[in-house]
Amino acid sequence: MEITKKRTFVSHVKNTLVYMVFFLPVHYSGQISTDLDTIKIKEVVISRNKPDTEASGYKKTKIDSSTLVNYSNRNLSDMLSENTDIYIKSYGMGGTSTVAFRGTTASHTIIDWNGININSPMLGQSDLSLFPVGLVDDVNIYFGGASMLLNNGGIGGTINLETAPVWNKETVISLNSGIGSFGSYSELLKVKTGNNKFQTVTKAFLQGSENDFRYLNTQSIQSRITETRTNNQVSQRGFVQEFYYKNSENLLSARFWYQSADRNLSHPIGIPDQGEKQFDQSLRTMLNYDRVVGKSNFSLTSAWVMDRMNYFNHVDTIDSRNLSKMLTLKAGFENPIGDFTKLKIVLDEESNVINSVNYTHKTTRNTASASAIIEWNKARVGTTILIREILDRQTLLIPDFSAALQLRLINAQEYYIKANLSRNSKIPTMNDLFYGSGGNPDLKNEYSLIYEISYEMNQKISVPLRLKYNLTFFRYAIDDMIQWQPGEQIYWTAENIKKVISSGAESSLSVDYKYNHLNATIKAGYILTLAKYGESKYKNDNSEGKQLMYVPVNQANASLRMGYKSFYTSWVSSFTGTRYTATDNSAFLNGYFINNVMAGMKLPLKSSSVDINFNVENLFNINYQSIANYPLPGRYYNIKILFQFIK
Repeated sequence: MEITKKRTFVSHVKNTLVYMVFFLPVHYSGQISTDLDTIKIKEVVISRNKPDTEASGYKKTKIDSSTLVNYSNRNLSDMLSENTDIYIKSYGMGGTSTVAFRGTTASHTIIDWNGININSPMLGQSDLSLFPVGLVDDVNIYFGGASMLLNNGGIGGTINLETAPVWNKETVISLNSGIGSFGSYSELLKVKTGNNKFQTVTKAFLQGSENDFRYLNTQSIQSRITETRTNNQVSQRGFVQEFYYKNSENLLSARFWYQSADRNLSHPIGIPDQGEKQFDQSLRTMLNYDRVVGKSNFSLTSAWVMDRMNYFNHVDTIDSRNLSKMLTLKAGFENPIGDFTKLKIVLDEESNVINSVNYTHKTTRNTASASAIIEWNKARVGTTILIREILDRQTLLIPDFSAALQLRLINAQEYYIKANLSRNSKIPTMNDLFYGSGGNPDLKNEYSLIYEISYEMNQKISVPLRLKYNLTFFRYAIDDMIQWQPGEQIYWTAENIKKVISSGAESSLSVDYKYNHLNATIKAGYILTLAKYGESKYKNDNSEGKQLMYVPVNQANASLRMGYKSFYTSWVSSFTGTRYTATDNSAFLNGYFINNVMAGMKLPLKSSSVDINFNVENLFNINYQSIANYPLPGRYYNIKILFQFIK
C-alpha cells in the first residue's frame, strides 16, 4: 500500500511538471486554505441582482477567500500588489497608493462598493491605502471592457469591493490583532449574527504605525548613507454596519461605512521636511432593495458618499480643505427572453457637490446613464452586447458599446476562447474642470477602443491535481487623454493633448494539489505592457513613441503555498521592471524583486479557533522605490493572531 501511494505521488508530480513545461506561467490571486479541521457545509448565499451575472467573453478575477483572511489586517494596496498582476504606485508606508491597469492611469480605474462607484469625484481615483481588507467579504476585478458591466469610465478596469450576508442561524465573533516593525499595530473586530431571514454584521478597525524605517539616501553625494524616515506617522479607524432582511421574493439591505485617517506625509529624499499633514474622512451609506417577480428581477440602489480631505503644509503655509458629496441612484431590471437570452436594463444617476478652497465657488455636476445588456448563452457559445448612453451636464455623449464572444472548445470541458471589443468614455474629473486657475471647463471627454482576446482552461488532471491557465492579449487606443502641462502662465493647466496606445499580454498558471492532509498551490504570472505616447499637439514634445511614465514594461510574480493539517506556509515573489520618470524616458527607476514569507498554525477548539501567523516582508532587504525619491522599507516583520468564536 505504501509503495502504491509513493507511485501515485510521483505520478502526480510528473503530470504537474509536464503541464508547467508546456504552459508558460503568469499571475496568481489566491492563498492556500488551511481549513482541514473545519466542518464544511453547503454554502447558502443570496445577494443583490447585479447586472453582471453571466457576462460571457470578458476577463474577470476573484480574489480567493483565504487570501482575504490572511490580509484582513492590511490594506487593499498590499493585497493587490502581492496577489495580482496589477501595478500599484505607492508613496510608501502610510502614503497614498493608487492602482493602474494595463498602462492606463489611476483615474482610469474605478473602485466600486457593491457596484457603486466610490472614487473621489475631485480626483477621479481612490487611495487604496485607506481600504482595510478586513472590511469586505469579496474582491472582484474586471479588466478592460468587463468594467462596463458595472459602471462607465473604467477604461483600465474596475475593482468591486463586496459585502454580503451568509444566511446561517449562528453568531460569529472574530478578533484579529497584529503588531509589527516600525511601531505598527492593527485591531479588527467582526460580529455577525442572525437567522435565515435577518442578518446583522458589525465590523470595527483601528490601526497605525510610526513608519520610522531606515532607508538609503540615493540623493546623497556620499555612498551608502542611510537615514531614518521622519514625519511619517499614520493612524486609521473606522467601522461598518450592515443589516439584511429577506423573504421569498424580497431582499432589503442597509450598509453604513465610516472611517478616518490622520497622516503625516514624509518628504522626498533630498527635500527638507515641509511639515505636511493630511486628514481623510469618509462616510458611505447604501440602501438596496431587490425583488423577484416571476422570472423578472428588479433592483433599486441609493448611495450617499461624503469625502473630506484636508491637507496642510506648514512651510508653504498651505491649508487646503476639500469636501465632496455624491448621491447615486441606480435601478436595474432583468428578464429572460426565451430559453437562452436575457435582457438587462440599468439606469444610473450621479450628482456631485464640491466645496473646496481650490475652487472659485461651490461646484455641482449631474451625470446620468442608461444601459442595455443582452446576454445569449446556448450550448458552447455565449455572447454579450452592451450599449450605454451618457448624459453629462445636459449633453448627450456619443454612445459607448461593448460586444463579447465566448466559445467552449470542448463539450463539457472548461476550455474557452474569449474575445471582446469595447468603446468606453471617461468624463473629466472635477479637478480637471474647475481646480484653481489650471482647471479647464472646455475639456473633451477621453474615450478608448479596447480589444481583448484570451484563452482559458480549468482542467482536473487527476483526483488530487487541478490546473488553471490563462493567456490574454489586449490593445487600448485612448484619444484625447487628459494631462496637466505647464501653460503659458506660471501655473499648470489640464489639456487634451495625448493619444496613447497600450498593448500587451497577460499569462497565468495555477497548479493545485490536494492529497490526504497536504494542500499545495503553485501560481505564477507575467504581464507585458507596451504603453506608448502618441502624437502631441506641442511641437517640442519629445515623448512621442516613448513608454508612459511609471508603467513597467515587465512584471512577474510567483507563489508557493502549502498546508499540512493545522500548519501552513507561503512564499510570495514579485518582480517590477524599470519605470521611466520622465515623458521622454530620460530618467528612470530601476526594477526590483521582492520576496515575502509567512508561516502559521490554526488551532481548532470546541466552538472556536485560534490562528497565529508570522510574516517577513522584503525578505532580502531590497532597497527600492515605487515613486522617485519616496523610499519603501527594507526587511520588516509582523505577527497576527486571529481568534474566532461560533455559537
